[in-house]
Amino acid sequence: MSFQLHRNGQYLPCDLNKLRDMARKGDLAQDEYVYDERVRTWVGAAQIDEMKDAWNIGENEATVAMELSPEMLAMFDQQDGAAKVVQAASAAAKAPEPQRQSAPVPRAPEPAPRLPEPAPRLPEPAPRAPESRPPQQDAPPPRSDPPRPEPARSFGGGGGGGGGRKSNRAHGSVEDPVLTTAKNVICFIFAILWVMKRYDEVNAFFGEKRLTWWFLLIPILNLITMWKFFKSVNEMAQLVGANVPDRAVVYLVGQFCTGGILTFYLMQTDLNAIWEHMGAKKT
Repeated sequence: MSFQLHRNGQYLPCDLNKLRDMARKGDLAQDEYVYDERVRTWVGAAQIDEMKDAWNIGENEATVAMELSPEMLAMFDQQDGAAKVVQAASAAAKAPEPQRQSAPVPRAPEPAPRLPEPAPRLPEPAPRAPESRPPQQDAPPPRSDPPRPEPARSFGGGGGGGGGRKSNRAHGSVEDPVLTTAKNVICFIFAILWVMKRYDEVNAFFGEKRLTWWFLLIPILNLITMWKFFKSVNEMAQLVGANVPDRAVVYLVGQFCTGGILTFYLMQTDLNAIWEHMGAKKT
């Protein structure tokens, strides 16, 4: 199977082993888009079934590195040289003494053999003129551009922190939780506008129409919509790696037991943590 990564305006073909190796080294984020040629679409790296455990390094993959100083290396060389000297001395002591041989009788030098005369040289052939061939031009290979992914949209009011974002998804605006809670409790219109804006931020983050605010006006459907909104906050935190706990049940209880005061405060606090983790600044 093969995949493609979009890096620095280029598309890099990768296989599953290379993606897992990049994930272990920290070169591949869990929410980075990867083009899966099996389904022919761009998906998040953590959404690939074979890549779910790639960011967890097991105990059998851990390595221990020990650095040796130059002094320790010199000491090891001296010990190695001394051991070689001792081995050479012991080998010389064990070797048998050579037997004395009588001096050989000098022999008369044999006459040098007569070398044959060299054969006559043949005349060198005249150099051939180089053949003139027309220059051949190689046809350029056909160009096939890979599919271009749709650029991530940035939600309005998200601040000027796009340079330090850890994800290419759209982020929302960072607002004061205390001021937001006070406005929503004092005026019902502010609460409706706050919910509409948060729904738009969630839809922009996922790039799809997940939430519709006027569903809150329909009985039973409003509970389903609120619960889906609460769970989406936790899903967003997991995708970008923000340290936000799963407080969907706390949101729901606070909505009915405190009139929304606890829910407005905690939800705006958690959303701020997600946006700031993505690089947004406080407006």
